[in-house]
Amino acid sequence: MKKITLAEVARRAGVGEATVDRVLNERGNVSPDTAERVIRIARELGLKRVLPDEWRRLRHIEVFLSDSDTYFFKQLSKSFMQAADTLGKRRLVLHRTFVGEREPSLLAKKLGEAAAGRDGIILFGSDHPAVVAAVNAATARGVPVITLVTELPGTAPLAHVGIDQYAAGRTAGWLLGQWCRDPGEVLVVCGPLEVLVHRERMRGCRERLAESAPHLLPRVLEGREQNDLIEFLVRERLAEGRVVAVYNTGPGNGTIARLLARRDLAGRCVFIGHERHATTEDLLKRGLMQLTLDQNPRLHAFRALELLLNHLEQGPRGTTGGRIDFSLFTPENIGG
Repeated sequence: MKKITLAEVARRAGVGEATVDRVLNERGNVSPDTAERVIRIARELGLKRVLPDEWRRLRHIEVFLSDSDTYFFKQLSKSFMQAADTLGKRRLVLHRTFVGEREPSLLAKKLGEAAAGRDGIILFGSDHPAVVAAVNAATARGVPVITLVTELPGTAPLAHVGIDQYAAGRTAGWLLGQWCRDPGEVLVVCGPLEVLVHRERMRGCRERLAESAPHLLPRVLEGREQNDLIEFLVRERLAEGRVVAVYNTGPGNGTIARLLARRDLAGRCVFIGHERHATTEDLLKRGLMQLTLDQNPRLHAFRALELLLNHLEQGPRGTTGGRIDFSLFTPENIGG
């Protein structure tokens, strides 16, 4: 019996061998009609190899992330690659674009470009008018957008994947009110306030303190995720001698802990931060920090990619399930 070759399949299907190879190895870049014809002919000819059960067009998904070198965004980027490998085999091509959090015009421009050539978009971005307009333009042309970590008021995304940032801030404020019985100043150290995440965490903390701990005076310090600036601002306030607690909404936990230790405030001044990573684990174990709120970057990536793929492959069914629960870690549950 004559051995069936890829060349024979290609000849009968009216395509080149390279196209047959792409189809049978599911590498994409082939029209659905051509792919279906190649698979059908290969099956009819009895090609001796495992054939794809069905043709599924590869979806091109663009993920926009901050170019920040903070732990959270580095883990988020890595997690999207892992999620693509796990969930996206034979289903998607993942594209990642990194834009500075203080470059909304550039982000809006790149969003417009992605809307013209991608099947779906996952986005972390500031609630700048240009970004909001670009998201609305993408959804208007039928490109589904999932917002990530920070919500964008004025848009109607397919879903939002992230924790309740305001509730995280209120949780920190409630705990500070429980732990700090003496009056004094609470330093609320924030990242750039043009990013909604930091504004919401700050707002939640301040409002909860006003409701249940009026003896604590919140003082907002915009450290903008810059360790030198954070050190300068915090050191200046500690010198006044009125600080009883610190709530840090972004990176810089190690810097703050060192400043507290230098003034013999470690363990006496309540310190709450965000994210579970090597630094916060060490600070908690050493008693230099009381609590960290973790938002699980890995779960963000897997949830966002799964929601978008399900929508693209199964159609609109009312996408839900984007809310991520944040976790509280203390010295008692951080592990050995």
